[in-house]
Amino acid sequence: MMKHFSKNKALVVTLAFLMGTGAAAAQTTMKIANVAPASHPSGIVLQEIADALNARDDINLDVQVFNDGVLGSEMETLDQINSGVLEGQVAQGISIFQPYSPQFGVEELPFLFPTREAAYAAVDGEFGQLIAAKAEEHGFKILAFWENGFRHFTNSKRAIVVPSDMSGLRFRTAESQIRLAMFASLGASAVALPFTELYAALQQGVVDGQENPLALISKASLANVQKYLSTSGHIWNAAPIVVSKVWWDGLDQPTQSAVQTAFDEAKMRERQLIAQGDEQLVEELKAAGMEVNEVDKQAFQTATETVWARSEETIGADLMALARQIRGGKTQ
Repeated sequence: MMKHFSKNKALVVTLAFLMGTGAAAAQTTMKIANVAPASHPSGIVLQEIADALNARDDINLDVQVFNDGVLGSEMETLDQINSGVLEGQVAQGISIFQPYSPQFGVEELPFLFPTREAAYAAVDGEFGQLIAAKAEEHGFKILAFWENGFRHFTNSKRAIVVPSDMSGLRFRTAESQIRLAMFASLGASAVALPFTELYAALQQGVVDGQENPLALISKASLANVQKYLSTSGHIWNAAPIVVSKVWWDGLDQPTQSAVQTAFDEAKMRERQLIAQGDEQLVEELKAAGMEVNEVDKQAFQTATETVWARSEETIGADLMALARQIRGGKTQ
């Protein structure tokens, strides 16, 4: 009888161990990539989310953050999400989806968003809903629209005040047909390079300049290889939090709710850090040796109007109509 009891006890212990092992194996991993440095607002807030979600006892989630582009360029990590190797990333703009449809280039239209507040209203409203729905058609779930920010020109040759100052300069830009067309309309040439290759391209003189939000210009130490900063604000980019829809649909409801809430609530903090940083970064970049000037925005808007006209066919009449309303401050 005692021998039989011992065997049963051993069986119970073994089953408990196996169940425990199974529970551990069932832990869900969320690897999320970011080309920005850990010190960038997106990197800071990502780590805060990871720490908060990993500490929760009611969900079995392991969030792992990979900053500084260590998993590859934006397009490489988007491909990894598509193939199921990676769960998510912080994209540097809606335009990352352009290989799936040229309509995603709408965010790149020059001077689309007149103010930061107009941009927030758009991505949090009808415009953002349309973009999210289109992304889902291609297998991607957008959890939230964080902020990358307003882009500004930098270069190593001269101050840029009017469009003619762009003539003869060679800029690095992202893989975006609309942005390439914008540079052409301004008399400059442009080459599409991953952000992870930007610093070396500037340092080696492959390109004369680039355009990025102030936070990235600062955190990527571009003041070391760029002399002039011209505050143009020609494009505002969201920073969509992108995950695989297949992965997302495989999560249980409590985990989905926890993740969605975390990224929604963090949206305002990340945007606030970007906005507050813009107020300080101009002075910091001046202190780092950059010469800062404002551009003639009206002249740039006029020069880039042809980009809008040529984008009608690729973006579509309905989305272009909404874009024009946003530019005119008439809709969310």
